[in-house]
Amino acid sequence: MARTFDGVRVAIVAYQGVLADESWAFRDVLCRVPGARVLTVGAHLGVVGGPGGAQDVEATFDEVTAADVVAVPGGLGTHRHPEIARWLLRLRPRWVLTSSTGSAMLAATGLLRGRTAATHWLAGPLLERHGVVVSDERIVVDLPYVTCAGLSSSYDAAFVVARSIGGPSLVRDIRRQLTDWREPGPACTARPRRQVRRAQPRPPTAMVEVELEVTPVTRRR
Repeated sequence: MARTFDGVRVAIVAYQGVLADESWAFRDVLCRVPGARVLTVGAHLGVVGGPGGAQDVEATFDEVTAADVVAVPGGLGTHRHPEIARWLLRLRPRWVLTSSTGSAMLAATGLLRGRTAATHWLAGPLLERHGVVVSDERIVVDLPYVTCAGLSSSYDAAFVVARSIGGPSLVRDIRRQLTDWREPGPACTARPRRQVRRAQPRPPTAMVEVELEVTPVTRRR
């Protein structure tokens, strides 16, 4: 019997210009954590569009006052959304998961100053201007932030968080579900009021074959 990790609250941020593929990669893994409650969160209720498809915000930042995991996918003009960073400062989640230019938003508002982060290669100079050490690694863990370079590493970055929640056995369970062609997890079967309006992509084959090991960044005292 699968262990239930009660109270794992997951908020996936949506904004105009967000990348649908990266959003779905985070959702695809995290919705399979037993006991997870997954919400799409944004500044306003309703549909937001971006490359790859549109999503519907189910709850506003004002309505969501607590979360264990916040996922910020990359997108167009990510760094122009300081309201996301203000909300994160209020929440103080245990994990903040970002992909590609999602880290640009965190950097632009000072949340990554003095930290090490992965990002889309085009966003590197922007991060450096805000005092961030840009890594050429696919994934960087500098808690509470888990940053990755883009879609090809989004699944694996989400697995870093899943491993922190439930250990290697949970990661193996989720990978098995994914390779069984969309075997649903508990939170995945509870359909939200509106769904991501796009076809669900199959995860990269390499993602389900390689056991991921990431060395966290050592913070200087």
